[in-house]
Amino acid sequence: MRILDSRNEERYYYIEGNAARKLNTVPQREVSPERQPARQPQRRTNARIAKNTQRARAFDLKYAMALVVATVCLFGACVNMLSLQADITEQRRQIAMLESNLNELKDTNNETSKRLDSSVDLTKVYEFATAELGMVYPGNDQVVSYKASNPDYVKQFKDVPSE
Repeated sequence: MRILDSRNEERYYYIEGNAARKLNTVPQREVSPERQPARQPQRRTNARIAKNTQRARAFDLKYAMALVVATVCLFGACVNMLSLQADITEQRRQIAMLESNLNELKDTNNETSKRLDSSVDLTKVYEFATAELGMVYPGNDQVVSYKASNPDYVKQFKDVPSE
């Protein structure tokens, strides 16, 4: 039983005994017997239909095997690609290390070359060669010109031909 008081609140009063109402009850559903599908008359299957059904089942097995083989091949290709990528990364790291070593060696070589160039005084070499060793510049009649097969490098094994 509900009573509304002046503050618009609901108050419930409980009644005890056999005349009491059950609150929040839901009626039970009646369970109907399970329906059975209507029986269809059995059809006689044609031999061709049975053969096609067997082919379809066999095709499913063939398809599944082909799918497994394709998956294994794909997995192998992925592993191979990752292996090659790791090799390329390692080679790039080695190339970078060798390039840095090359740059260090070039810098060291340039420094040594500059140090050697600055330590040699060419005027003293000229004075020593002319004064003490008696060297002189060659005359025009002493210079012989000829065409070499490689103009950058000449190695003399015998006398230069006059003509």
